[in-house]
Order: sequence, then structure tokens, then C-alpha cells
Amino acid sequence: MVIIKTSKFKRDYRKEITSKYLLKEENRLHNIENFLLSKKNLEDVMLDPLKNIYYIEKKSGNLKEYYTARINSKMRLIIKPNSNYPYNIVEIQELIFECIDNTHYGEG
Repeated sequence: MVIIKTSKFKRDYRKEITSKYLLKEENRLHNIENFLLSKKNLEDVMLDPLKNIYYIEKKSGNLKEYYTARINSKMRLIIKPNSNYPYNIVEIQELIFECIDNTHYGEG
């Protein structure tokens, strides 16, 4: 699997994770990335029971093109397959890290 990081993700990573010294969250992001890199395609990711540890799930409704992974109780990693919708998850071998989202979960 190949992971592409957008400039918005890199900016969010510096602003939300690195600048606040969130070491647990940084480790979690690296673990999610390593988990995704170890898989052959998106089907392997969705069939692996470890996806439940990272709460990797497909969104529904307006965000049906995206997948999310939980970084902590307030932050989510937004992941988009590098393909056209509707997806065939067997063929997807590239994922795009879009951004780190904490707008829906607030500052607690």
C-alpha cells in the first residue's frame, strides 16, 4: 500500500500534533500508517481485526468517499482512497491522508 500525504495533512500534523507535543497521538498516527503500509490493498485493511483497534471505518452520507481512523477521543484522521468513486476496494493500493479533523469533537 502507498500513502500520499497532502499539504493540509502536513500542516495539521505540525499544528495539532507536533506543536502541542502530543507524543501518544504521534505514536498512534505512526502505528496507523505502519498498519496501512503493511497491507496489500484496502480489502486487506477492512478484513483485518486490527482495524477495530484503530477504529478505521467507512463514513456514510455526504462523506461516503472517506474513511476515518481515530487518533484520540477528539481527533480523527481523514483518509481517502486514490481512486474514483464508487470504489472497488480490492483494486485500491493508494491512500491519501487528507487531514486531521477535530471540529466535530471539540476541545472537550
